[in-house]
Amino acid sequence: MNNQALLIKNVRPFANGSWQKEQDISLKNGNTAEIDGSGLLALPALFAIGADFHEPARDDVYSFADGLEAMRRGGFYGCLYESKANPIDDLHQLTSFKLICEKSNLEISLLASFSKANEHRSISEMLELASGGAAGFGDSGVFPEDLRFLRMIFEYGKATGKTFYFHPLEPYLGSTGVVHEGFYSDTIGFKGIPEQAETIAVYRLLEYSEWFGVPIHIREVSCKKSLGLISEARARGVNVSCDVGIYHLLFDDSSLLSLSSEFRFSSPLRTSKDKEALWNGLLDGTVQSVSCNHFPVRKQDKQTTFEDALPGAVSLEIALSALWQITAEKTFGHPERLLKWLGAGTLSLGKPENLILFNPNLEWEVEENTFAGSVCNSPLLGKTLKGKIIGTYLGSKWHSLD
Repeated sequence: MNNQALLIKNVRPFANGSWQKEQDISLKNGNTAEIDGSGLLALPALFAIGADFHEPARDDVYSFADGLEAMRRGGFYGCLYESKANPIDDLHQLTSFKLICEKSNLEISLLASFSKANEHRSISEMLELASGGAAGFGDSGVFPEDLRFLRMIFEYGKATGKTFYFHPLEPYLGSTGVVHEGFYSDTIGFKGIPEQAETIAVYRLLEYSEWFGVPIHIREVSCKKSLGLISEARARGVNVSCDVGIYHLLFDDSSLLSLSSEFRFSSPLRTSKDKEALWNGLLDGTVQSVSCNHFPVRKQDKQTTFEDALPGAVSLEIALSALWQITAEKTFGHPERLLKWLGAGTLSLGKPENLILFNPNLEWEVEENTFAGSVCNSPLLGKTLKGKIIGTYLGSKWHSLD
C-alpha cells in the first residue's frame, strides 16, 4: 500500500494525552484505500534515544538505509544518532551526516563527539560543531579515563550550551569484565563488572556537572545505586537526565545461565532487584526515557564465546511490542505510559503526519526477517511477543507490516 491514501476505520487513537473514542482516520497521499481498524490502536510515532547504524565506516555490517528501515518498522519518526565507528568530530563530518539525514524524510538529531576520533586525547571543535547543528555531544560509549581531560570537556563544553551524553562505566574497573559481578558471574565463571564501575563514573559526572553547570544525560543506567545518586543530585539542582536500556527492563543477570552471547551488553545486565529499581525509576520520574541502544552486530561477532562476542543488540523494530504488555502490568493497565518513555510525539487527529497502527492483542514470533538489514542480534529472536505494529505512517508515507 505504499504511496496510497488510507482510510483507517473504527480505530481507537491515543491523542492529546488521552484515549479517544473509536473513529475513522484519513491519511491522504494519492489514491484511496481502506483498512478495518477495529480492535486496533492509533498511536503517536516515537523518537529513539540511542541509535548507531555504523554508516559509512561499516556498511558491510549495516547501512544507514537499514537503520532508517528499522525506524520505519518500529514506528520511530526520529532518533538521536551517534556514530561509534565514524565519529562526528569536525564540521565536515557533521555536514556529511546531515546530508544523509536530510534525504531520509525522518528527523535525525546528530550527537557529535567531544574528542577527536573518540580517542579522548584532544577536544573536538565543539563550538563549531554546536553552531553547525550538533544536537549535543557524546562519548560514543567509552567513558574518559583521564579526569583532567574530563574536566576540560566540561570547561570548554559549557560554552556550547548543549547537553553532554555519557555512558557511565569506569574503564579500570569495567574493562576486563563481561557480566555483572555477583552470584551468576561466579556460577558460570565469567569475569565480573562490579556496580561500582558504574556508580563511581556516575558520581564523577554529577560532580563535574554541578561544578561547571553543564547539563548531562547519563545513558543506560543499570543499577539501583546509580539512580539514588542521580536523584540526590537532581534534588541539589544538578541538571541531569538519564535513560535505561530496553533489555535491562526485560532481563536480569539470571539470563546468563543460558550462556547466550545475545545477553552481552556494554552495560551488563544486573540483578533482579536492580531491574525492578529501573522500572520504579521510570514510574517515579527518576528516569526520563527508555533507550533503544540499537547497535547492529554481525552473526560471526555474536556467535562465538561469550567473552569474545561484541556487546550490543538491535531493538528499533521490536521496542514497542517488547515493552507494551509488561508496561501494562507495571502501571496497572496503563501501557500508554510507555509512549512517553519512548519519546512519542503528539498524534494530530486532523491531518496526521506520523502514526503507528498497533494491534495490542496479536501474538507473534520474532524472526530474523523482523529486523531490517542482514543482522538480527537480539535476545528476543525466536520469542513470542504480544502486541504488533500493523503499519506506520511517517513523513506522509505509509509502511505496511501486516
